[in-house]
Amino acid sequence: MSTNLIPHEWMTARLAVHDSMLDDVPALQRIYDAVPEVREWMGTAEEGGPEPTMGSALAKGALPPDGSPERFRLQSILLADTGQVIGFLAVYHGFPEEGMLWVNVLAFDPQFQHLGYGQELVCGLGNVVAQLGSYTCMRLYAHLNNWPALRFWTRAGYDKIVMIAGDKVYSDEADAYVMLERSLVGGKGGG
Repeated sequence: MSTNLIPHEWMTARLAVHDSMLDDVPALQRIYDAVPEVREWMGTAEEGGPEPTMGSALAKGALPPDGSPERFRLQSILLADTGQVIGFLAVYHGFPEEGMLWVNVLAFDPQFQHLGYGQELVCGLGNVVAQLGSYTCMRLYAHLNNWPALRFWTRAGYDKIVMIAGDKVYSDEADAYVMLERSLVGGKGGG
């Protein structure tokens, strides 16, 4: 595994990003509860068990099959000038293959959406990851019925379709998603 992981703290012009801490959990949970599209990221409660929370995501991580907690990062996104937590980012280093950074989830408090923070964050993340020099691309899943997410991610440079998967027959309950990729070749992360 590459030992190059994204920094514990980094910044963009208007945002400060740091590894999430216990003090951040109440704000992260409010954001999680306010953005229903991120629910699938942590899954559902196991039979008879509690619903997943941001506290459990911080403690255990959101790992792929056979994943290692050392490769997972949950980071809080704050306004640089006030320190207010307005979102969170979860990534996994080296999935689905070495040299790839997997974007598990990016979520912003609804009152801070559509203000350019998301594109600023994704551009900054691309720059940070490209500077590490050990990643060729970043990948993520976007649900095909989540049109705002598809527009957001394709505008951010995730323009290569790697895979399409989902239910074989369309219905109101059917689910389908696309794996998108953003190349980092050439060391250019910004969009």
